[in-house]
Amino acid sequence: MPPDDATVVLRAGLMADESVRRAATRTFEIYGVYGLSIEAVIGRSVTEACQTSERIANYRQVRLSTCGRLRGEGFALLASFEHPHFTLVLADLSELTIARLQVSFDAEIPNPGRASRG
Repeated sequence: MPPDDATVVLRAGLMADESVRRAATRTFEIYGVYGLSIEAVIGRSVTEACQTSERIANYRQVRLSTCGRLRGEGFALLASFEHPHFTLVLADLSELTIARLQVSFDAEIPNPGRASRG
């Protein structure tokens, strides 16, 4: 069952446009879909998710959104790898798609999992 619209999702890093394009292109080359890795915050806090996720724990910054915001901008979420990992699917890498992606996430914040690790 897909996460509900209120479920918070995390993307590690700053999500600069060129970095998004590179990551999505790598995903396309391997899996045949333009996509970005995100993690849903299910059954834990954002801080706990940042502390325990191998994909997120070492990044200095994270960006937050919700499944509803992403779906509202027309993005699909595919369950991939281990739960709670998802692939955020991009239709293409056009400026419009990247702009829609950027407004779907809050501005970057310091990774709360790094700060509390000592």
